[in-house]
Amino acid sequence: MLPLIRRFLDLEAVADVVARSDQPGGLDEDAQALAHVIAAQPTLKTQVLSARGRKTVAIDLQQQLIVAATRAAATRLEGQADWTSVVRAALEAVVASGGTEAEGRTLVQQAVLDEAFGWAEDPESFDAAFLRETLESITALALVDTEAVEAWVEDFSKGAAAPERPLRVAVADALLEAAWSDGPQPIAAEHTDDALEALAASVARTELVKAAKTLVEFLELLAKKRVIGPLRLARLSALALAAGRGDGPELDDDEQEEGDEDDELEDEPS
Repeated sequence: MLPLIRRFLDLEAVADVVARSDQPGGLDEDAQALAHVIAAQPTLKTQVLSARGRKTVAIDLQQQLIVAATRAAATRLEGQADWTSVVRAALEAVVASGGTEAEGRTLVQQAVLDEAFGWAEDPESFDAAFLRETLESITALALVDTEAVEAWVEDFSKGAAAPERPLRVAVADALLEAAWSDGPQPIAAEHTDDALEALAASVARTELVKAAKTLVEFLELLAKKRVIGPLRLARLSALALAAGRGDGPELDDDEQEEGDEDDELEDEPS
């Protein structure tokens, strides 16, 4: 995860920022970015100061702090020379496709959150290549519309012999419902899990391995359309195949919380 997020997972560190936010020159740039996000949420500011010194922190407050740190990290990312162009390209693509810059920023923030908490990789490290690939995919995702998706599913179905086509359609529909029911976004681990869970209710258990392999084939098609990068494709494919065999990892608490935090990023203004 980005260092800013890791630094401010600790409530005491956040409370110190809030307490010193009115002191001129008292905060570095990362802390200033976080203070700005929290200043826009007076209730959160009050909760942070009230919880200072407590041995345990409420889960809801922990989630709000993760969201605040994610927003601050995304803001700082946009201002860094190595990242400005890719972030701006993503925002401009969303706006050019009819969306708002706020919607684009939400996608950027979700990408930052996904890199930090969405995978089994060591959270202490920051996978810059994976995050950059995700941000670059937003440019392609912004161009996706219903007509394009329908054409992709049709091509995917026709790419198999007639007996295999119903499964291909079911797999594609399951993934798209899980990932894109609210509009195109980077496909995450939880979307793959949700798609396979839905398929498990409609196909025989003996067919789950085939369904998982078919899901990987659909992910490969999406990769050819550039809405999934090679690093994400590799991770999603491994998860899908493991789940199909029945030895995939259970959704842990961090991944469950990330799903809740995604909802907060969508519901609250950037």
